[in-house]
Amino acid sequence: MTRRLSTQARKALTILARCPNGTAEEPVLIAYGFKQEMLTRLVLAELVTKVTDTLRSDEETIKINLVTITNAGRTALKDRRAWDD
Repeated sequence: MTRRLSTQARKALTILARCPNGTAEEPVLIAYGFKQEMLTRLVLAELVTKVTDTLRSDEETIKINLVTITNAGRTALKDRRAWDD
């Protein structure tokens, strides 16, 4: 069974495909207007992964969620049968 990708999901995967080391989740949500629920569905469908990374400086420690496209996500982007439109 082929997964169906919404236009928003396809757009998110396309953006993530251009970021080989992943990108911070929060700016992607804000800048592109993606909903947290949509990114969660992509994680559950194993099309993206989400990991928490820790950035440290002399003065503070910041935890950041990074999202990265998976091989399955790249395959879904290439497979036009998975597109919803």
